[in-house]
Amino acid sequence: MSGEPGTKSLLKNPFIFGAIIGIFVILLNISIASLAEGSFGKGYQVFLTNGIFVYLIPLAVGVQMGLFRYHRNLTAEKKLCGSEKIGITGSVTSSLTMLACCLHHVSDLLPAVGFILATSSFLIQYKDAIITIGLLANAAGSAYIARAILKDRSALSKAEKIAV
Repeated sequence: MSGEPGTKSLLKNPFIFGAIIGIFVILLNISIASLAEGSFGKGYQVFLTNGIFVYLIPLAVGVQMGLFRYHRNLTAEKKLCGSEKIGITGSVTSSLTMLACCLHHVSDLLPAVGFILATSSFLIQYKDAIITIGLLANAAGSAYIARAILKDRSALSKAEKIAV
C-alpha cells in the first residue's frame, strides 16, 4: 500500500486542493445561512437566492487556491519566496464577503439588538456591491499569484539552463 497516494499528497494537487476549498466555501455559506434561518432547507434556499454569486464565489476561491497550491509546490521544491500571504488574503476576503452577505440573517436570531438590525439592513442593501468587491479582491490576488508563477517559472528555467 506504499504506492497509494495519501491525503497529504492528494492535497498537493492544485486541482484537488482548489476543488476542496471551493466545496468548503459552499458548505460554509450554506451552514451559516442554515444556522441563521433555523433549518437546512431554508438556509439552502437563502444560499440559492444569491444568484450568480452562488457559482462565482466558490469558483473564484477554488481557482485562486489552486493557483496558490501550484505556486507553493513550485516554490517549495526550489526554496523560492512564495505568495502564501497574498493567496490567503484574497480568498479570506472573498469568503468574508460571502459571510457578510449571509450575516443579515443573524437579525432573525437577535432582533432585540439595534446594531445588528442596522448592520443587516446595510448588508441587505449593499450585498451585491460587497460581494463584487470581494470577487475583485479575489481576482487581484489570483492575478498576483499567476504573475508570481510566471516569474518563478522563468527564474527556474534560467537557473536550469545555467546549471546545465
